[in-house]
Amino acid sequence: MKLIKIRLRTWILPALILALTPGCAWWQAFIGKPTQAARPTPASPTQPGVLETKLDAMSGQLERIEQRLRTVQEQGRQRQQQDEQARRALGGLRQEVRDTRIAVVGVHRQMKQNAARPSGGGTGTADFWAVDAPLGELPNGGGKRETRRIPALIPDQAREILVYAQVATGYVKGGPHRFRLAVQAQGDREAAFYLYAVGQPQASWAYNSDNVWLPMPKNRELILQAEGEPFFGDWNSEVRIIGYR
Repeated sequence: MKLIKIRLRTWILPALILALTPGCAWWQAFIGKPTQAARPTPASPTQPGVLETKLDAMSGQLERIEQRLRTVQEQGRQRQQQDEQARRALGGLRQEVRDTRIAVVGVHRQMKQNAARPSGGGTGTADFWAVDAPLGELPNGGGKRETRRIPALIPDQAREILVYAQVATGYVKGGPHRFRLAVQAQGDREAAFYLYAVGQPQASWAYNSDNVWLPMPKNRELILQAEGEPFFGDWNSEVRIIGYR
């Protein structure tokens, strides 16, 4: 019995040592040594999924570039429109400046003409400035009172105006007429002169005219009035300012 135990010990002990030794194939197979997990095979750059991902990224980048390009082009068009509007505005402003300069030159010329005082050349003759400012016809008759505005050609600084009036009658009915030409001098006072004419059936013409200096009215109005039966037939008349001083 002792001999059997000794032999078992002699056989079991080397077997255990051999089994526990690392790398023993039998032991590894017995205990089932875990195998390492297989690493995933990296995707190949030529696989369809990788190519689609790259294509999507490139498409997105291309779209962003195109959007930026469209934005730059739109900004360029807007800037071009603004430049065109600025050029048009500048052209209009230049034209206005030219027109204003022409107007200023005309005003200066007119002021120089108004300031000029040519000499009358004789003793007791006042200096004056000749103008031609038509004021229309005389009233027809019936006591009608009319006013005519003195044109801006006559400056406010004028002291007197030289008024010319004429009337011509031919084959006309109406009888005697008295034409009154006046200006408001001071308050209700008026300075005036008169022109006479007679209307009757006749085969000829009769004329009457006069030139009279009147004070320059502050309201710049010339008063015209005709007393007598209204003329009916051939007749004519005119009133104009031909000078001031």
